[in-house]
Amino acid sequence: MIRAGILVVKETGQKTTIQGEEHRYVRCVLADETNPERRFECRVLDVDDVGVNIGEPIQLQVQKVVTDRRSGVVRFDCTLLPPGE
Repeated sequence: MIRAGILVVKETGQKTTIQGEEHRYVRCVLADETNPERRFECRVLDVDDVGVNIGEPIQLQVQKVVTDRRSGVVRFDCTLLPPGE
């Protein structure tokens, strides 16, 4: 699955533990290109930065979908796709 949109939030320098291994990531929030009211919360894993500025288009390849049952938030763990793919 691919998530594409306009980058509205970017938080670099984040760290998390997944299955006992520490991973660095960038937290991103994307606005859907066709419906900007719709937002996607994504973690781009194993990178320090995504090289995309806020307000620019971005495409991410979803690796895993994670649902926080307490808050009801769905988050996507992703890798960055090169532009045009």
